[in-house]
Amino acid sequence: MKKYNLGIIGAGMYGKILMRSFQQDERANIIWVNSASEATAKSAAEEFGVEKWSTDYRDVLADSAVDAVVIATPPYLHADQLEAALATGKHVLLEKPMAESLESVRRIVNASEQAPDQIVLEASCRHTRLGRKFKFIKSMIDDGRLGDIYHIHHNSLSRGTFIEYNPNGAWAMNKKLAAGGPFADRGVYDLSFHLGLLNDVPQLKSIQSFKRNDLRDMSKLVEFSDVEQHGAAWMGFDTGLTYYYENGGGVHNETPNETRIYGTKGGLRFQHFRWDSNEVEFFTTENGDPRKETFSVDMTDDPDDSLAITTHFLDCLDGKAEPLMTVQRAAKHMEILFRILREDVDR
Repeated sequence: MKKYNLGIIGAGMYGKILMRSFQQDERANIIWVNSASEATAKSAAEEFGVEKWSTDYRDVLADSAVDAVVIATPPYLHADQLEAALATGKHVLLEKPMAESLESVRRIVNASEQAPDQIVLEASCRHTRLGRKFKFIKSMIDDGRLGDIYHIHHNSLSRGTFIEYNPNGAWAMNKKLAAGGPFADRGVYDLSFHLGLLNDVPQLKSIQSFKRNDLRDMSKLVEFSDVEQHGAAWMGFDTGLTYYYENGGGVHNETPNETRIYGTKGGLRFQHFRWDSNEVEFFTTENGDPRKETFSVDMTDDPDDSLAITTHFLDCLDGKAEPLMTVQRAAKHMEILFRILREDVDR
């Protein structure tokens, strides 16, 4: 069994979650931890028993003993850090969302393509393509039980916002640093799941959208906030697929995370996150009469999502798997989300 020396760049909430998961796998050996805050870096090193820590991520990259790094910093730092990591020959697990701007997305894709021997795994396959629920639903579609998929409908609205979930994540309320609000945070998972069911074949042709960020006064929680609080888009794809997508945090309403998929032979209704219901409703006809069947996806022994992604990354390093989310694929999803957030007319 080969062991890999890892460096953690970014020791905030996500960085620590991934550190805990890596430490459950004998192949992983965390030898560096980095944070811009000395107190955070030192505390994380002590908590996880890591020998070396630094406030400068370049110290991690300069160590030739490091095989791979986790980049778990805010999105606006990702392009610089990934370029530097690949230039020093490191493999990379890149947290989502992959970048704060379309320009940075393209830099990341270019850097990855210039380093074909390095593994780069983007994290939006967490909660989505690694889970048993995704595999179950995809198998139904691949078996032809729904016929031709012609429409997807998804909505998820909450009154709460990211800063209430992660009080230390003030950067996530600034779109120049985070790319957006719920569309950047949850949206990467939604598109990863839905478009992954269709093998990422559909290509976006047109979009109409709206967004609002004037619904809640966030000044009691954070000094600055300009990310969207509510938005929706009607999208058309080159395959004939249409997709209505609504998302929001800080909305004066609530709608549970729910997806409805419509096909010429049948339809599905489900909640795609692992912590939601494991039931999948299948609507079809039998002898011309409407029929409904409810499946319960067996989640027994299905690994925690964070453990699943660290295991998958190590499997990629071992050559046992190919990255389920490449930066090229993630870039396609980010481009759609940027169009939702920045375009209000059909294109």
